[in-house]
Amino acid sequence: MQYFDAHSHYTHKRFNKDRHRLFAEIQKEGVAYIVDCASEGKNRDLALQLARKYDFYYLCTIDDHYYKTEWDYKAKEAEINALVDETVVKLKKLCEANKKIVAYGECYIDFRRVEKTPEEVQKQSFWFGKDLEVARRVGLPALIHSGNADQEAFDVIKRTDMPDYGFGKGVLHSYLGPPQMALDYIDMGYLISITGLVTHRSARGKNLAEVVKTVPLSHMLIETDCPYLTPEPFRDRRNDSSLLRLTVEAIAEIKGISEEEVAEATMANAKAFYGI
Repeated sequence: MQYFDAHSHYTHKRFNKDRHRLFAEIQKEGVAYIVDCASEGKNRDLALQLARKYDFYYLCTIDDHYYKTEWDYKAKEAEINALVDETVVKLKKLCEANKKIVAYGECYIDFRRVEKTPEEVQKQSFWFGKDLEVARRVGLPALIHSGNADQEAFDVIKRTDMPDYGFGKGVLHSYLGPPQMALDYIDMGYLISITGLVTHRSARGKNLAEVVKTVPLSHMLIETDCPYLTPEPFRDRRNDSSLLRLTVEAIAEIKGISEEEVAEATMANAKAFYGI
């Protein structure tokens, strides 16, 4: 079997000592493709180097210099829009020069570490909408990060999204929302990405198992989010793409199908989604 890791973080410092050895090993384990999420700066520079070195390595990136935490975004919206325009031009040039950039993200809305006040929801929703705008204007699918923000993310996407431009407007990375909402996202042109949390016995793991039951295989991706979200029985170790097999095993068991079917379908979905 071969696997497609639809979201990883191999530029993370936890891979600094053995990144190249690990890449050789995971390819032997059947990992045919990975998409690494690398923000601008040193991480993106490293990711672009890795993309040139490894055929199986692709990346998504974000360039959000239009976001400044200290800004009154309401008063500065005209200035922000000008920076968004600059970002779109810059990213189009970067993508033209680097064809292995295949998505924009993580487009980010997250209330896990801040109080979900009306003001905070309004502020984060504004910036999240700008991320989505850049993704659409650059012509890349959006990679969505939603932390304790299921309804808020959905509302922004439904309110601001631009017309569909092909299979998969975006993907809900490490989806942990309600099963029915996953179907609503699919109706809007999005894919749902499943992590190793589906192997966990926690409340999140049980909910994700229900999501897997509900979501058709035709709109499902698999990911590690490594070095995070390690599947059972290896929760205490660093995650990597070789452990995708455990996520595939869990999905196959939940849906009552073969592991080969899961691996083949998620491979085809990811290749179509990322245009590989």
